[in-house]
Amino acid sequence: MDIIEIKNLRLQTTIGFSAHEVDRLQEVVISIRIETDGRRAGETDDPNDVFNYKTVNKAVISLVKESRFRLLEKLAEEIAKTVVLRFEARRVQVKIDKPGALRHADSVGITIERRPEDYKRNVVFLSLGSNISPEKNVVDAIQLLRRHTNVLALSSVYRTAPQGDAHQDAFINMAVKLHTLREPLEFKTQVIDRIESRLRRTRDPNNKNAPRTIDIDISLWNDEAFEFGDRPWVVPDPDIAGFAHVAIPLADIAADYCHPTQGKTLSEIAAGFSAAGIQRIEIGFEPWEK
Repeated sequence: MDIIEIKNLRLQTTIGFSAHEVDRLQEVVISIRIETDGRRAGETDDPNDVFNYKTVNKAVISLVKESRFRLLEKLAEEIAKTVVLRFEARRVQVKIDKPGALRHADSVGITIERRPEDYKRNVVFLSLGSNISPEKNVVDAIQLLRRHTNVLALSSVYRTAPQGDAHQDAFINMAVKLHTLREPLEFKTQVIDRIESRLRRTRDPNNKNAPRTIDIDISLWNDEAFEFGDRPWVVPDPDIAGFAHVAIPLADIAADYCHPTQGKTLSEIAAGFSAAGIQRIEIGFEPWEK
């Protein structure tokens, strides 16, 4: 086992959630230990055979300077994930200190260790809809998803007619592709439910088609078909085969994805619907902030 160490990388970033920390640059001190195999480089003396710690250093600097974090834990996790997934490290240890964070102490810090097996990434497709201040709530939902997941792709945004209860405003619908380490029920309760609550989603027990600030559904999970939770919820979402406002946005970001039970691609399913009454619109999403 060989270890490459990047010691005491001092950077400025926006980190914290207290009033005096928001929008203020603070120093963090980062040390990274990377397990690698340097035997070939030791034999050949060829720079092409060595683990390129300069590119790791550059990637970490870019991540820290261009992002915004509330917790040291999140920052450490993002650095570890970058080193393991992007640079294929066998193991990485990330230590971060925040000088002056505690009275009478030099610093407060955290150390984490990660391996590739810690990052079993599920590929998830979500369907989003809103017809109460929809432009604002859809944008806010995407920003909140980016805090909890690795968002990979966004579909076009569509204005569509309401379903079930026609006496309400039109909806905005879209789809999102993302990575998550969570399992389906945990993702539903810890991510989706919290975002819907944050955006003040309320449910009318007498009208399941009532207006809503935001509605987020798991449409597809990897290439699997299953039920989960007490309800239970069904994956793939049956609405993919039943509604154009679900199928068309999903086909935007995964046209060749083969539906696990229908045996058709999403583009084939979407082509089976009339696009009448579905209007593509433009919404400006904010730059990505972690």
